[in-house]
Amino acid sequence: MTFFLVLNALFIYFRRYQHGAIMKVSMKNFVTYESCSFSPGPNLNMIIGPNGTGKSTIVCALALGLGWNTNLLGRAKDISEFVKHGYDKGWIEIVLCNRNGSNVAIKRHINKNNNTSVWKINGENKTQKDVMKKVQSFDIQVDNLCQFLPQDRVSEFAQMTPQELLKETQRAVGGEESLQAHQKMIELWNEHKAITASMKGDLESIETNEKRNAVIEKDVMRFQQREAVLRKVRLLEIWIQYAQYGVAKEQYNQVKEERRVCFAMFKQLQAEVEPLTAKRSTMEANEKDFANQRNVLDKKYQQSVQTMRSREQAIEATEGDGEELRKDLDRLHAKVQQRQAAINSLRRKIAAQQELLDGAQSEEEINKEKDELQDKLVYRIEVLQAQQTEIIEQSKSLNARMVESRKRLDALDDIRNRRLQTLRNQDSDVFDAVLWLRDNRQLFQKHVFEPVCLEVNIKNMKHVNAIESALRNHLKTFICQTREDYNIFAREILDKRRLRVNVIAPTAKELDINNYSPPVPNNQLRHFGFDCYMLDSLDGPPALLASLCSKAGIHSIPVSESSNVDFKAIRDSKKFKRYATSTTVFTITYSRHTGEAMETATQLRPAQIFTASVDHEERARLIRDVDDIRSRLEQSEGRIRDLTAEENVLRKKHQEYVAKKEVLSNRRKDLMLVLKRNEKQRIDMGNLTNELNRKMNEPSSDQEEERIRQELRKKAKKRCSLTLEYLELAKESQQLFSKLTIATLNRLQAHAELQAVEAECTEKARQLKEMEDRYTLANREYDEVKIRAKAILDAAKEEYNKLTMEEAAEFQTLEDMLAGEQAKAALNYTPNQSIIDKYEQRQAEIKTAKDKVEVKNKKLNKIAADIEAIRGPWYAKLTETVRKISEGFSKSFEQIGCAGEVKLGEHEDYDKWCIEILVKFRDAEKLQKLTGQRQSGGERSVSTIMYLMALQSLSKVSFRVVDEINQGMDPRNERLVHSQLVEKACASGTAQYFLITPKLLPNLDYHERMKVLCIYNGEWLDEGVTKWNLFIENQLRSKARRQY
Repeated sequence: MTFFLVLNALFIYFRRYQHGAIMKVSMKNFVTYESCSFSPGPNLNMIIGPNGTGKSTIVCALALGLGWNTNLLGRAKDISEFVKHGYDKGWIEIVLCNRNGSNVAIKRHINKNNNTSVWKINGENKTQKDVMKKVQSFDIQVDNLCQFLPQDRVSEFAQMTPQELLKETQRAVGGEESLQAHQKMIELWNEHKAITASMKGDLESIETNEKRNAVIEKDVMRFQQREAVLRKVRLLEIWIQYAQYGVAKEQYNQVKEERRVCFAMFKQLQAEVEPLTAKRSTMEANEKDFANQRNVLDKKYQQSVQTMRSREQAIEATEGDGEELRKDLDRLHAKVQQRQAAINSLRRKIAAQQELLDGAQSEEEINKEKDELQDKLVYRIEVLQAQQTEIIEQSKSLNARMVESRKRLDALDDIRNRRLQTLRNQDSDVFDAVLWLRDNRQLFQKHVFEPVCLEVNIKNMKHVNAIESALRNHLKTFICQTREDYNIFAREILDKRRLRVNVIAPTAKELDINNYSPPVPNNQLRHFGFDCYMLDSLDGPPALLASLCSKAGIHSIPVSESSNVDFKAIRDSKKFKRYATSTTVFTITYSRHTGEAMETATQLRPAQIFTASVDHEERARLIRDVDDIRSRLEQSEGRIRDLTAEENVLRKKHQEYVAKKEVLSNRRKDLMLVLKRNEKQRIDMGNLTNELNRKMNEPSSDQEEERIRQELRKKAKKRCSLTLEYLELAKESQQLFSKLTIATLNRLQAHAELQAVEAECTEKARQLKEMEDRYTLANREYDEVKIRAKAILDAAKEEYNKLTMEEAAEFQTLEDMLAGEQAKAALNYTPNQSIIDKYEQRQAEIKTAKDKVEVKNKKLNKIAADIEAIRGPWYAKLTETVRKISEGFSKSFEQIGCAGEVKLGEHEDYDKWCIEILVKFRDAEKLQKLTGQRQSGGERSVSTIMYLMALQSLSKVSFRVVDEINQGMDPRNERLVHSQLVEKACASGTAQYFLITPKLLPNLDYHERMKVLCIYNGEWLDEGVTKWNLFIENQLRSKARRQY
C-alpha cells in the first residue's frame, strides 16, 4: 500500500511539469563538475551555494546543452574551454518534458582537443540544427533575455535600448508572429522612406528640366515655324512639277506595269509547260509497259484455268466410280445383316423353348436364392445400424476435441484483446481509431494495418524487452499501403474526429521485405555471440515488417539472449550501429575522421505491451485441428446419411423380395401344368436348331467385301493425286490472278495519270497562248503610251508659251507663292541644332520622370495599405500586452513601496517604437526611465526581476532562468522581491523557474511547490545519501497520505 501511495504522489507531482520543462540535468567533466546529476521541480527552483561552487555552471549547461553558442553567455568563446581542467572530453544531458509523448533527452559531447561537439537526441546522432529545431518546437528562447538571463548578461538587460526591449518582449509574450509583424512594418516603412526620397529627386529633376526648357522655348517655337514653312515650299515645288507631267506619267506607269506582269506570267507558264511535257512522255512509256505485262499474265492465267478444269472433270469421274462401289458395299452389308438377324431370331426362339423346358427347375433355384438374399439383407441392415452407432460415438468424441481446441484458440486470441485493452488505458485516441478502422475497412483500397503492437508477435520471448525498446516509437503507428488510403484515414481520424494518432504511408519500395538485407548473414552471427536479428524474432504481415525495417531498422539489429557477446569483434567489424543483449541496448557511432568507435549503453526496461505473445505455430496447429475435426464431422454426417439411405433401400428391397416370393409360389403351381406341353416344345426346338445350322453354314461375304474395298482404295488414291494437282494449279492460278490484278491496276493508274497530265498540258498550252497574246497587246500599248506622254509634255511646254498675260499671271502666282514661302524660311532665325536636341532630350526626361513618379505613388499607396492592414491587429495586441505588463509591474512596485510604469513609445518610424520602463524608488523623485547609468545596480536588479515577473503571467514559456539577479539589493527589497517571486512562480499552471543566488536571507517565504537545490562543492560522500534519501521517501509518503 505504501508503494502505491508513493507512486501516486510521484504521478501527481510530475504531472505539473509544463510542456518543455526541464526534468533532469546531467553533466560530466563540465567546468567545475566531474559528475553531477539533479532533477529540478516543475515550479520555482532556487539554486544556492557559495561563490565559485558552480551555480553559473548550471546556467551554462542549460544554454549550451539546449543548442546555443558560447557567445550567448558572455564568457569563453570556444566550447572546448567548458571542459573541466585536466580532461579531454565532457558532456551535458538535459531531459525535457514532452506532454505529447516520450520525454526528449538532448546530449552534447564536447571534445576539447578539436573543439567540436557531438549531439544526440534520445540516443540518436543529430546535428546542432536538428537540436535547435527540436528545442524551438518547445517554444524555448535561450537567446531571449526575458526568458534566459545569465549572470554575465544581467547588466545588459538594463542597458538594452527601449527598441531592443520591445523586440525581446514581443518574442517572449507575443511570439514570433507579433515580432514578424513588427519587422514587416519596419521593412515596409524603410521601403516607403526610400521610395519617398527617390521620388523627391525625380520631382526636383522635373522642376529643373522644365525651368531650363522654358528659357529656350521661344527659339524652339521659331525653329518649328521655319520647319513648317520649308515643308510647304517643298510641297509647292513638288505640286507644280507633278501638275505639269503627273497625268501622263501615271498612265505610262500603269501600262508599263501591265506589260511587266504579262511578261513575267508568260515566262512562268513556259517554265511550267516544259516539265509537264517530259512527264507526259514518261507516263506514256509506263502505260505501255504495264499493258504488256498484263497481256502476258492474262495469257498464263487462262492456260492455268483450262488445266484446272480438266483436272476437275477427272476428279468428278473418279468420284462417280467410287460412289458406285460404295453402293455395292452397302448392299453387301445389308445382305449380311439380314442373315445375321435371321440367325439371332432362331437363337432367341431356341433359348425361349429351352427356358420353358427348364422353367420349373429355375423357379425353384431363384426362390432359393431369394431366400438367401433376404437373409443377407437382414444381416446387412444390422451391420449398417452398428456402423451408424459407431460413427455417432466417434462424432461425440470429435465434438469434445473441437470444444477443447476452440477454448485453447480463444485463449491465444485473448492475448491480442489484452494488448488492445492495455492500449486503451495508455492512449484512448489510438483505441478509438482502432475500433473505427475495424468498422470501416470497406472505405480503403488495401488493408490498413492496425497499430504495430496489435499486428506483430514475438517468437522468442527472451528478446521481448529489446524488441519493445527498439519499436517504442512505432508501437502505436497505423500503416497505410497507399497514399489514397492515407488521405482517407487522415481526413476521417485526424481532421474530422480530432484524434491524435500517428499514421504513415510508406512507399511501395519500403513495403517490399525483399529490399532489406542484414549487414551480416545469419550464419555468421554466432561469431559475435548473437542469436538472430530482431526481424527473425518477429511474426507479422510482410508489408508491415518491411515498414519496420525502413523506420526502425529491425533487419540490421542483432540480439542475444545473454550478455556474453564479443564487444571487441563487434566494434572492429563496423557492421553494427546498434545491438542488444539480455539487459542492455548498445549504440555505436564511428568518428568520420579517426574511425574511433563511441559506444552508448542503455539499460532495457521490462516490456509493457508485449508481456505475452501469441504462439503462431500452436495457433496454426489448433486451427488445423479444428478444421480437420470439422471436416471429419462433416464426413461422418455424410457417412451416416449414406448408411441411412442404404438401409432404407435395403429395407425396401426386403419388402419387394417378400412380395416376389409370394408371386413365385403362385407361379410354381402354374408350372406343373406347363410340364405336360414340354414334349411338343422339345420337337419344335429340334426343328429350329436344324434351321439355325443351315443358316450358319451359308458361304461368307468377306471375299466380296475385300474386293470392293480394294477398288475403293484405288479410286481414292487416284482422286487424291488429282486433287493435289488441282490444288497446286489453284495456288498457281491464284498467284497469277493476283499479279494480273496488280498489273491491271498499274495500267489503269498509269492511264489515269497520263490523261491527267495530258489535260494539264492542254490547259497550260492554252494559258501560254493567251498570255502571249496579252503580252503582245500590252507591249504595243506601252509603246503608244510612251509616245503619247512625250507628246503631252511637248504640248504642255508649247501651250505654256502660248499663255495670255492673265493666264501667265495666274501661273506666276503659284511661283510667287513658292518664292514667298522661301523668303519666310530665310527670314526665320535658325538656332543651334544642339539646343534643339537638348530641349527634346529634357522633354523626354521629364516624361520619364513623371511616369516614375506615378508608379512610385501607386507603390507608396500600396505600402501604406499593407502597413495599415498589419498595424491594426498588431497594435491592438501590443497595446493590450503593454497595459497588462504595466499593470503587473506597477502592482509589484507598490508592494515594495515604490512606483513603476511601463509605456509604449510610438513613432512615425516603426523602427523607433519602443518600451519605456519608468521607476521611482524615493518619494521625492519623479518617475524616471530605467537606464544602465541612472539607477544603482540594486535598483536595476529590482526593476529587472519585477519586469520579468510581469511577463510571467503573459508569456507561455517552458522555463525561465535568472542568475544572481539579487546582486546589489538591500535586504528589505531582496526579501520583498523574493516573496513576490515565490508567490508568482509557484502559482498553479505557471512555468518552471530557475533562480540562482549566492546568498540566502533568513526567514524567507517558501512554498510547497518550491524546490531548493543546494550546491556542495567537494568529494561525494555516499554515507549521507542513504539518510537523505530516507528523509525524502518519508516526506513523499506523508504527502501522499494527505493527498490520498
